[in-house]
Amino acid sequence: MFLVVCLILLTVLAGCSGNAAEPGPTPDKEATTTTDNGSAKPDGEEEMEANQAEKTTFVPYDGEPATLKFIIAMDEETFKNQIASHVEEKFPNIKLQLVEASLDRNGLQELNARGETPDMYVMHEGYELFEELDMLEPLDPFIEKSSYDLSIFQDGAIDIIRALDPQGAGQLYGLPFQGSQKALYYNKDIFDRFGVDYPTDGMTWDGILEVAKQLTAGRDGVKFKGLSFGYYSHAFSQLGVNGTDAKSGEVLFTKDPAFTRYFELLDRYRRIPGMIDPSDYKYSFSNEQNLAMYVGQVQHLPLNAGVEGLEFDMVTVPEWPDHTGIGPTAPPVSISINKHSKQKEAAWSVMAYLSSPEGQLILSRASSPPIVKDEQVINEYAADVIEGSGKAYNVKPIFSQKLAAIEVISPYGPLVTFHYDDFINVKSKDFVKLQDKDVATFLREIEEEYAVLVKEKQAQQ
Repeated sequence: MFLVVCLILLTVLAGCSGNAAEPGPTPDKEATTTTDNGSAKPDGEEEMEANQAEKTTFVPYDGEPATLKFIIAMDEETFKNQIASHVEEKFPNIKLQLVEASLDRNGLQELNARGETPDMYVMHEGYELFEELDMLEPLDPFIEKSSYDLSIFQDGAIDIIRALDPQGAGQLYGLPFQGSQKALYYNKDIFDRFGVDYPTDGMTWDGILEVAKQLTAGRDGVKFKGLSFGYYSHAFSQLGVNGTDAKSGEVLFTKDPAFTRYFELLDRYRRIPGMIDPSDYKYSFSNEQNLAMYVGQVQHLPLNAGVEGLEFDMVTVPEWPDHTGIGPTAPPVSISINKHSKQKEAAWSVMAYLSSPEGQLILSRASSPPIVKDEQVINEYAADVIEGSGKAYNVKPIFSQKLAAIEVISPYGPLVTFHYDDFINVKSKDFVKLQDKDVATFLREIEEEYAVLVKEKQAQQ
C-alpha cells in the first residue's frame, strides 16, 4: 500500500509542477560529438573514423504534420505538463495524443480491435507480449541513420534492454526513457538516538546487516526495526543471474550458487533478534518513523522530503563484495515504436528528444529518474518538488550504480526480479518467516514448484 500511495502522490506532485518550472540553460546537445557510441568498432575500420557522422542526441523532423498516439501510464494533466507541451514546442508539426490503454494482452487486443493503432508505447517489463502481437520495431536502423549517441546513457542501460530481445539476438526495441534506480534511505534521528554512525555509499550487505542489528531494539517503549529490504528480490537482482536456462528452461535454483548465496543472506537477516516481528506492531519510515533504513525507489526522495519532521538522507543500495558498483537491476523504462505505425520517423524524433539530456532535464526536475549520465540532469533530480526546502540530499552516487550485466534474459524466468509479486520476492517473504527451514531444503522445494510453472509456460508456447 505504501508503494501505491507513493505512485499516486508522485503523479500529483509531478502534475502540479505544470509549465511554471524553467529548467534553465542546458548544454547544446544538438552538436555533441563523441568517439564512443556505446558499442565496439568493427575490426579494420579505425581509419574510417574521420569520415563518420558526428554523434548527436537531437533528431530533427521536417516531414508532414503528424499526430502521434502514445500509450504511457500518466494522467492527462501530467502528460501535458511533462511531455506533450515540451515536445510540441520542440517540434511544431508534431502533436502528441495520450492513449488510455493498459499494456497487457487484453488492453492491447481491445485497442487493436477498435482499430486504434498507437504509434509509441512504454515498456516496463519485457517484450514477449509485443512480439506475440507483432508490435516490435527494431530501433538500430533509426540509431544508425541518425547517428544517435548511445553513450549518453548510464552504464548497462542499453545492454539490459538488448538482453530483453525475445529472440536472443540483442536487437534494441526500446530507447531508455526513465531510470530504475533504488536507494537506501535512512532516518538520521534513529541513528542519532542509538549513537550509530550513518551508512555510507558502497557498503556491503553484510556491513548493513551489522548496522541493522544495532538499531533493532526498544527504546522508551518504542520498538525500532533496523532494516527493510523493500522488495527482497532487489538484492537477488544485483547478482545478474537467470533462474532458468535461457534455451531449455531448466530451473537453476539448486544449481547456480547465486541462489544459495542470496538465501543465506536472508537467513542472517531473519536471525537478527527482533528483526522479524510476528506481532501486529507497525514499522514505518514516514508515519511512526520507527524504521531506521529501507531500500526503495529513487522516486521516494520527493515523497520523503514532504514528510514533516523526518530527517533523512540516502546512500547507494548495499552491494555484494564481488559485485562492486552494481545496484538492483531492472530494465529502464523505455519507449518503443509500434511496427504498424505510419509515422515512425516522427515517433523516432520524439523518442530521441525525450531520452536526450535536454528532454531528460525537464523530466528529472519533475521527479522522473534520469537515465542519462549528464551531471546537470542528475543534480537537478526532483528540483521542482524539493527546491526551496533548503535541504540537499546525496543524489549523485545513487545514479552511479550500474545494472548487472545479463547476456540474455531467460524467457522462462524468473526475470531480473523487480515486481512485488515476482516469484523470488514472494518466496523470500515466506522464507524469512520460516525460522526452522534451512536454505538447501527451501531451495529444493521452490525449485520443484517453479519447474511446474516453467513447464506450463513452455506448453503454452
